[in-house]
Amino acid sequence: MSNAQNGVTNDTHGEDIPSARDQSTEKEKPSSSNEDALFHIKDGLTQLEKTLSGDGYAFSNLTCKNKNLNCIPKEIEKYKHLKYINMSHNKIEDIDKLYSLSNVVFLDMSNNMIKTIKKLASNCLKNCVYMNLSHNLIKKVEDIKMQNLRELDLSHNNIENMNINLPSSVKKLNLSNNNIKTLALKNKLDNLESIDLSSNPIENIEFSEIAPNINYLKINNNSTMPMSQLSNLNNFKELHQLDMDNYLHFKDISYKEIKQILEANTKDIDLQKFNGNRIDKQGAAGITRKKPSQHIGCAYIYVLWVHL
Repeated sequence: MSNAQNGVTNDTHGEDIPSARDQSTEKEKPSSSNEDALFHIKDGLTQLEKTLSGDGYAFSNLTCKNKNLNCIPKEIEKYKHLKYINMSHNKIEDIDKLYSLSNVVFLDMSNNMIKTIKKLASNCLKNCVYMNLSHNLIKKVEDIKMQNLRELDLSHNNIENMNINLPSSVKKLNLSNNNIKTLALKNKLDNLESIDLSSNPIENIEFSEIAPNINYLKINNNSTMPMSQLSNLNNFKELHQLDMDNYLHFKDISYKEIKQILEANTKDIDLQKFNGNRIDKQGAAGITRKKPSQHIGCAYIYVLWVHL
Protein backbone atom coordinates (compact mmCIF):
# COMPACT_ATOMS: atom_id res chain seq x y z
CA MET A 1 0.00 0.00 0.00
CA SER A 2 1.33 3.41 -0.94
CA ASN A 3 2.04 6.26 1.43
CA ALA A 4 -0.78 8.22 -0.15
CA GLN A 5 -3.24 5.46 0.71
CA ASN A 6 -2.04 5.52 4.30
CA GLY A 7 -2.51 9.26 4.64
CA VAL A 8 1.25 9.78 4.77
CA THR A 9 3.05 12.67 3.12
CA ASN A 10 6.55 11.91 1.83
CA ASP A 11 9.33 14.33 2.75
CA THR A 12 9.47 15.73 -0.77
CA HIS A 13 5.93 15.13 -2.04
CA GLY A 14 2.81 16.47 -0.36
CA GLU A 15 0.27 16.04 -3.12
CA ASP A 16 -1.16 12.80 -1.73
CA ILE A 17 -3.15 14.44 1.10
CA PRO A 18 -3.72 18.03 -0.03
CA SER A 19 -5.44 20.36 2.41
CA ALA A 20 -8.78 21.70 1.22
CA ARG A 21 -7.86 25.15 2.55
CA ASP A 22 -4.97 25.24 0.05
CA GLN A 23 -7.36 24.49 -2.78
CA SER A 24 -10.12 26.91 -1.81
CA THR A 25 -9.53 28.99 -4.92
CA GLU A 26 -9.50 25.97 -7.23
CA LYS A 27 -12.84 24.33 -6.43
CA GLU A 28 -16.14 25.05 -4.78
CA LYS A 29 -17.40 23.20 -1.73
CA PRO A 30 -18.93 19.83 -2.82
CA SER A 31 -22.64 19.29 -2.35
CA SER A 32 -23.12 15.57 -1.55
CA SER A 33 -23.06 14.46 2.10
CA ASN A 34 -20.05 12.15 1.74
CA GLU A 35 -18.03 14.58 -0.38
CA ASP A 36 -18.98 17.44 1.89
CA ALA A 37 -17.79 15.48 4.95
CA LEU A 38 -14.54 14.55 3.21
CA PHE A 39 -14.00 18.18 2.23
CA HIS A 40 -14.31 19.32 5.85
CA ILE A 41 -12.14 16.48 7.14
CA LYS A 42 -9.31 17.38 4.80
CA ASP A 43 -9.74 21.00 5.82
CA GLY A 44 -9.61 20.08 9.53
CA LEU A 45 -6.33 18.16 9.42
CA THR A 46 -3.47 19.75 11.37
CA GLN A 47 -0.27 18.91 13.24
CA LEU A 48 1.98 17.27 10.67
CA GLU A 49 4.25 14.80 12.48
CA LYS A 50 6.83 12.24 11.49
CA THR A 51 5.39 8.73 11.45
CA LEU A 52 6.59 6.10 13.90
CA SER A 53 8.12 4.14 11.06
CA GLY A 54 10.03 7.25 9.97
CA ASP A 55 9.05 6.88 6.31
CA GLY A 56 7.25 10.21 6.03
CA TYR A 57 4.91 12.66 7.73
CA ALA A 58 1.21 12.41 8.58
CA PHE A 59 -1.46 14.57 10.17
CA SER A 60 -2.14 13.68 13.81
CA ASN A 61 -5.01 16.08 14.61
CA LEU A 62 -8.51 16.37 13.16
CA THR A 63 -10.86 19.13 14.31
CA CYS A 64 -14.17 19.20 12.50
CA LYS A 65 -16.69 20.91 14.80
CA ASN A 66 -19.96 22.59 13.85
CA LYS A 67 -19.82 21.60 10.17
CA ASN A 68 -23.38 20.24 9.94
CA LEU A 69 -22.03 16.80 8.97
CA ASN A 70 -24.39 13.82 9.05
CA CYS A 71 -21.86 11.10 8.25
CA ILE A 72 -18.24 10.07 8.55
CA PRO A 73 -16.81 9.17 5.13
CA LYS A 74 -15.11 5.81 4.69
CA GLU A 75 -12.03 7.65 3.43
CA ILE A 76 -11.23 8.67 7.00
CA GLU A 77 -9.91 5.15 7.57
CA LYS A 78 -6.77 5.95 5.56
CA TYR A 79 -5.73 8.60 8.08
CA LYS A 80 -4.49 5.90 10.40
CA HIS A 81 -1.95 8.16 12.12
CA LEU A 82 -4.58 10.42 13.69
CA LYS A 83 -4.22 10.79 17.47
CA TYR A 84 -6.73 13.54 18.26
CA ILE A 85 -10.25 13.68 16.78
CA ASN A 86 -12.89 16.26 17.63
CA MET A 87 -16.04 15.99 15.50
CA SER A 88 -18.44 17.34 18.10
CA HIS A 89 -21.52 19.47 17.39
CA ASN A 90 -22.53 17.84 14.11
CA LYS A 91 -25.38 15.52 13.08
CA ILE A 92 -23.38 12.29 12.84
CA GLU A 93 -25.40 9.13 13.57
CA ASP A 94 -22.71 6.47 14.04
CA ILE A 95 -18.96 6.17 14.64
CA ASP A 96 -18.30 2.75 13.09
CA LYS A 97 -15.82 4.09 10.54
CA LEU A 98 -13.54 5.31 13.34
CA TYR A 99 -13.11 1.87 14.90
CA SER A 100 -10.05 0.96 12.82
CA LEU A 101 -8.06 4.09 13.79
CA SER A 102 -5.73 2.42 16.25
CA ASN A 103 -3.59 5.48 17.09
CA VAL A 104 -6.42 7.73 18.29
CA VAL A 105 -5.88 8.75 21.92
CA PHE A 106 -8.55 11.46 22.27
CA LEU A 107 -12.03 11.18 20.70
CA ASP A 108 -14.79 13.76 21.14
CA MET A 109 -18.06 12.93 19.40
CA SER A 110 -20.31 14.83 21.78
CA ASN A 111 -23.38 16.77 20.64
CA ASN A 112 -24.19 14.64 17.62
CA MET A 113 -27.13 12.34 16.78
CA ILE A 114 -25.59 8.96 17.60
CA LYS A 115 -28.25 6.42 18.57
CA THR A 116 -26.35 3.18 19.15
CA ILE A 117 -22.82 2.25 20.16
CA LYS A 118 -22.08 -1.04 18.44
CA LYS A 119 -19.68 -3.46 20.08
CA LEU A 120 -16.20 -2.00 20.50
CA ALA A 121 -13.87 -5.01 20.56
CA SER A 122 -10.38 -4.90 22.04
CA ASN A 123 -8.88 -4.15 18.63
CA CYS A 124 -11.16 -1.13 18.06
CA LEU A 125 -9.68 2.28 18.85
CA LYS A 126 -7.24 0.26 20.91
CA ASN A 127 -5.09 3.19 22.08
CA CYS A 128 -7.96 5.56 22.89
CA VAL A 129 -7.70 6.93 26.43
CA TYR A 130 -10.53 9.50 26.42
CA MET A 131 -13.90 9.08 24.68
CA ASN A 132 -16.71 11.63 24.95
CA LEU A 133 -20.10 10.55 23.59
CA SER A 134 -22.21 12.88 25.71
CA HIS A 135 -25.23 14.83 24.45
CA ASN A 136 -26.29 12.33 21.81
CA LEU A 137 -29.39 10.16 21.31
CA ILE A 138 -27.81 6.92 22.50
CA LYS A 139 -30.32 4.42 23.81
CA LYS A 140 -28.35 1.21 23.44
CA VAL A 141 -24.73 0.55 24.33
CA GLU A 142 -23.08 -2.75 23.47
CA ASP A 143 -19.91 -4.15 25.06
CA ILE A 144 -16.91 -1.82 25.13
CA LYS A 145 -13.57 -3.60 25.42
CA MET A 146 -11.10 -0.89 24.42
CA GLN A 147 -7.95 -1.91 26.26
CA ASN A 148 -6.57 1.52 27.19
CA LEU A 149 -9.72 3.55 27.81
CA ARG A 150 -9.43 5.62 31.01
CA GLU A 151 -12.31 8.10 30.79
CA LEU A 152 -15.75 7.49 29.26
CA ASP A 153 -18.50 10.11 29.11
CA LEU A 154 -21.96 8.85 28.15
CA SER A 155 -23.91 11.57 29.94
CA HIS A 156 -27.00 13.30 28.54
CA ASN A 157 -28.27 10.40 26.43
CA ASN A 158 -31.29 8.06 26.54
CA ILE A 159 -29.56 4.99 27.96
CA GLU A 160 -31.86 2.69 29.92
CA ASN A 161 -29.72 -0.40 30.43
CA MET A 162 -26.02 -0.75 31.27
CA ASN A 163 -25.88 -4.54 31.45
CA ILE A 164 -22.63 -4.64 29.48
CA ASN A 165 -18.90 -5.23 29.71
CA LEU A 166 -16.66 -2.21 30.14
CA PRO A 167 -12.85 -2.23 29.98
CA SER A 168 -11.22 -2.76 33.37
CA SER A 169 -8.89 0.15 32.55
CA VAL A 170 -11.67 2.77 33.01
CA LYS A 171 -11.03 5.18 35.89
CA LYS A 172 -13.74 7.78 35.34
CA LEU A 173 -17.29 7.04 34.15
CA ASN A 174 -20.03 9.62 33.60
CA LEU A 175 -23.54 8.23 33.13
CA SER A 176 -25.48 11.24 34.39
CA ASN A 177 -28.71 12.45 32.80
CA ASN A 178 -29.87 9.15 31.33
CA ASN A 179 -32.77 6.78 32.16
CA ILE A 180 -30.79 4.16 34.08
CA LYS A 181 -32.56 2.39 36.96
CA THR A 182 -29.99 -0.25 37.84
CA LEU A 183 -26.32 -0.39 37.01
CA ALA A 184 -25.60 -4.05 36.25
CA LEU A 185 -22.16 -4.18 34.68
CA LYS A 186 -20.99 -7.67 33.75
CA ASN A 187 -17.33 -7.39 34.68
CA LYS A 188 -15.25 -6.12 37.58
CA LEU A 189 -13.80 -2.60 37.32
CA ASP A 190 -10.96 -2.56 39.85
CA ASN A 191 -9.56 0.70 38.48
CA LEU A 192 -12.81 2.68 38.50
CA GLU A 193 -12.35 5.65 40.85
CA SER A 194 -15.15 8.05 39.93
CA ILE A 195 -18.72 7.52 38.76
CA ASP A 196 -21.49 10.07 38.17
CA LEU A 197 -25.04 8.68 38.23
CA SER A 198 -26.80 12.00 38.77
CA SER A 199 -30.23 12.67 37.28
CA ASN A 200 -31.09 9.03 36.66
CA PRO A 201 -34.05 7.11 38.12
CA ILE A 202 -31.55 4.96 40.03
CA GLU A 203 -33.13 2.42 42.34
CA ASN A 204 -30.14 0.28 43.15
CA ILE A 205 -26.45 1.11 43.75
CA GLU A 206 -25.37 -2.35 44.87
CA PHE A 207 -22.36 -2.61 42.59
CA SER A 208 -19.58 -2.40 45.20
CA GLU A 209 -18.28 -5.86 44.26
CA ILE A 210 -17.97 -4.76 40.64
CA ALA A 211 -16.24 -1.46 41.42
CA PRO A 212 -14.74 -1.83 44.92
CA ASN A 213 -12.27 1.05 44.68
CA ILE A 214 -14.60 3.96 43.91
CA ASN A 215 -13.57 7.07 45.83
CA TYR A 216 -16.07 9.51 44.28
CA LEU A 217 -19.78 8.74 43.88
CA LYS A 218 -22.24 11.32 42.58
CA ILE A 219 -25.99 10.66 42.81
CA ASN A 220 -27.43 14.18 42.70
CA ASN A 221 -31.05 14.89 41.76
CA ASN A 222 -32.35 11.41 42.44
CA SER A 223 -35.82 10.97 43.91
CA THR A 224 -36.29 7.25 43.27
CA MET A 225 -33.47 5.64 45.24
CA PRO A 226 -34.72 4.46 48.66
CA MET A 227 -32.92 5.66 51.78
CA SER A 228 -32.11 2.03 52.59
CA GLN A 229 -29.60 2.13 49.74
CA LEU A 230 -27.39 4.43 51.82
CA SER A 231 -26.67 1.46 54.04
CA ASN A 232 -24.72 -0.03 51.14
CA LEU A 233 -22.16 2.78 51.16
CA ASN A 234 -20.10 0.95 53.74
CA ASN A 235 -19.25 -1.60 51.05
CA PHE A 236 -17.31 1.04 49.11
CA LYS A 237 -14.11 0.77 51.12
CA GLU A 238 -12.29 3.60 49.29
CA LEU A 239 -15.20 6.06 49.12
CA HIS A 240 -13.95 9.55 50.05
CA GLN A 241 -16.54 11.81 48.48
CA LEU A 242 -20.28 11.40 48.08
CA ASP A 243 -22.30 14.11 46.31
CA MET A 244 -26.07 13.81 46.73
CA ASP A 245 -27.44 17.31 46.11
CA ASN A 246 -31.24 17.47 46.27
CA TYR A 247 -31.54 13.77 47.14
CA LEU A 248 -33.02 14.27 50.59
CA HIS A 249 -35.26 17.09 49.38
CA PHE A 250 -37.78 14.45 48.31
CA LYS A 251 -37.51 12.36 51.49
CA ASP A 252 -39.64 12.72 54.60
CA ILE A 253 -37.01 11.62 57.08
CA SER A 254 -35.78 12.93 60.38
CA TYR A 255 -32.30 14.23 61.15
CA LYS A 256 -31.84 11.39 63.64
CA GLU A 257 -32.45 8.81 60.91
CA ILE A 258 -29.99 10.51 58.57
CA LYS A 259 -27.36 10.69 61.28
CA GLN A 260 -27.78 7.02 62.18
CA ILE A 261 -27.39 5.89 58.58
CA LEU A 262 -24.43 8.10 57.76
CA GLU A 263 -22.51 7.55 60.99
CA ALA A 264 -23.05 3.80 60.88
CA ASN A 265 -22.04 3.37 57.27
CA THR A 266 -19.72 6.18 56.23
CA LYS A 267 -17.38 6.54 59.18
CA ASP A 268 -14.42 7.56 57.05
CA ILE A 269 -16.33 10.19 55.08
CA ASP A 270 -16.50 13.79 56.19
CA LEU A 271 -20.00 15.24 55.94
CA GLN A 272 -19.59 18.91 55.08
CA LYS A 273 -22.82 20.11 53.51
CA PHE A 274 -26.39 19.29 52.58
CA ASN A 275 -27.10 20.88 49.21
CA GLY A 276 -30.79 21.52 48.51
CA ASN A 277 -31.92 19.03 51.16
CA ARG A 278 -34.58 19.42 53.83
CA ILE A 279 -32.47 19.49 56.98
CA ASP A 280 -31.49 22.47 59.11
CA LYS A 281 -28.00 23.81 59.77
CA GLN A 282 -28.07 22.70 63.38
CA GLY A 283 -28.86 19.16 62.30
CA ALA A 284 -26.13 19.12 59.66
CA ALA A 285 -23.62 20.41 62.20
CA GLY A 286 -24.46 17.48 64.44
CA ILE A 287 -22.68 15.06 62.15
CA THR A 288 -19.01 15.52 62.89
CA ARG A 289 -16.08 15.41 60.53
CA LYS A 290 -14.02 12.26 60.44
CA LYS A 291 -11.18 13.13 58.06
CA PRO A 292 -10.57 16.65 56.67
CA SER A 293 -9.83 15.39 53.17
CA GLN A 294 -13.04 13.43 52.81
CA HIS A 295 -16.59 14.64 52.51
CA ILE A 296 -20.13 14.02 51.51
CA GLY A 297 -21.26 16.94 49.40
CA CYS A 298 -24.89 17.80 49.99
CA ALA A 299 -24.78 21.59 50.56
CA TYR A 300 -26.74 24.86 50.06
CA ILE A 301 -29.04 24.46 53.01
CA TYR A 302 -31.73 26.82 51.79
CA VAL A 303 -34.70 24.91 53.25
CA LEU A 304 -34.58 25.01 57.04
CA TRP A 305 -36.84 22.08 57.76
CA VAL A 306 -36.52 18.94 59.83
CA HIS A 307 -38.83 16.88 62.00
CA LEU A 308 -37.56 15.13 65.10
